[in-house]
Amino acid sequence: MKTRAHENTELWLNNDQGFNDILINAVEQAVYMEITKGQAIVDIIQRLPDLTPDGERWMFETIQDLVEENYKEQLQYS
Repeated sequence: MKTRAHENTELWLNNDQGFNDILINAVEQAVYMEITKGQAIVDIIQRLPDLTPDGERWMFETIQDLVEENYKEQLQYS
């Protein structure tokens, strides 16, 4: 079952241009082996505000899943 915080994390990172750019840029650095996937996750978390615009906390596990999903997708097309 997805929590509200999980859904908010997914919503904002996938649909807000600024937050999505943070995600995609960090994953791209991992794909090109400039940083590890773990460092990409840390970088994303550090660049996000404390809470989502809806006032929910960012979910680490969701960010981790989105990094993995986008990593596989970018790797496939690079």
